[in-house]
Amino acid sequence: MDIEGRILQSLRPRRDGVLLRSDVSDFGSPSQVSAALKALLEKGLITRLDRGVYAKPDRVEQIGKDSLLMQATAKLEQNRTQALKRAKQRRNDPTAIYVRQLAKREGIVFAPTFADLWAKAVTKLAGDEVKSDKTDDLLVALTRAGKLSPRDMTKLVIAHHRNLARV
Repeated sequence: MDIEGRILQSLRPRRDGVLLRSDVSDFGSPSQVSAALKALLEKGLITRLDRGVYAKPDRVEQIGKDSLLMQATAKLEQNRTQALKRAKQRRNDPTAIYVRQLAKREGIVFAPTFADLWAKAVTKLAGDEVKSDKTDDLLVALTRAGKLSPRDMTKLVIAHHRNLARV
């Protein structure tokens, strides 16, 4: 599926009909996303409300541009609040702190291999959104370097994601 199709697929189930550029930024490079949004605008499948804010044309007619912009502003604020909560949670995550300290002590940094880049590309093409954070990457690097056993890595990944779920 191309980027235009993924953007439309992302927009279809939204009740509010509002699409933020940040919602689709992971679908491709910035220039690819811009080109896809421009093409959708030219086809009349979406309407630009403001910089980085788009909507379904029928929703603009029903509700109005100002109302949709207010919804988009509220959505942006909610996204920022959630991002701040996640950042705060990461700072307070004892597993993440332990992993960072261990990696620093052992002099280990994560460097993606060709297989990592390939897996990420295949996952993205499949339409899945699997994201690893810095702690996950460090755990992989520590395991590859032989500083953690696969069993220990699994336990730490589970503990880390349980801590993140408590946000």
